[in-house]
Amino acid sequence: MIKLLLIPLALGGLFALLVVRRIVIRLRALQAQLAAYRRGDYEGQLKVIEAFRVGKSEPGHYLFFRGSACYQLGRLPEAELALRRSLAMETNAQLRTVCRDELGRVLMEQGRWEDAEACFQQCIVDWPKRGSAHRAMAELSLRSGREKEAALSAARQAEALDRTASLGVSKLGQEEHNVNLSESLAVLAWALAATRFGAEAVEAALKEAFELCPETTKPIRAELHYFAGRAYAGLGNESESRRHFHRALEVDPIGNYGRLAGSAMATAVH
Repeated sequence: MIKLLLIPLALGGLFALLVVRRIVIRLRALQAQLAAYRRGDYEGQLKVIEAFRVGKSEPGHYLFFRGSACYQLGRLPEAELALRRSLAMETNAQLRTVCRDELGRVLMEQGRWEDAEACFQQCIVDWPKRGSAHRAMAELSLRSGREKEAALSAARQAEALDRTASLGVSKLGQEEHNVNLSESLAVLAWALAATRFGAEAVEAALKEAFELCPETTKPIRAELHYFAGRAYAGLGNESESRRHFHRALEVDPIGNYGRLAGSAMATAVH
């Protein structure tokens, strides 16, 4: 009888161990995919996130990471489909905003300005104190040739929100805070140049942006260099603009902003 009573206890312990093991595997996969993203290895990121599958199913978080990696690789229809499926599954309000924000960026790369704007505006409604969607609106306005003053206003809003967000948090949280702020400062520099602010204001924003973002985070470094290239082009400094575009392409040659920088250089040549 005692042995029979011990069986469910043993099975319960085994089940707990299996659950813990599954959690550990997924945490390691999460860390591995982040490491792959940071070094610009998006194909490697796609391989790592296969660990997020449950059997043959594709959970929302798996689809989100897949969509993000495909976005960096320029596989935009595939990225859009994955992100739309993830958004349809997600129930957490903040995670839905993050997913919608990423979807908006995919739409922006497709030149679907109005669809992208609708995504970013909804993100602002759902999470008004998050700087990312304001930053994206500034970028969209600058890239689509819309009202430059509106781009500057959105960039200033993003910078203000990111500067005051997440202060006093853990080391990882502080790093995320710094990277977000660096992106907003870089797009602010572009908006300042586009609205005829002088080199001093533009270069001050860029200096702080590059100081905040580690060189090991290649996608973001490439983004900063791309924005800097656009900012210096706005100032009429073509040599410095080209240097930053070249650096963006060098840092992240297959990523989104590396490709944009390459296109910008090719256009300038012709």
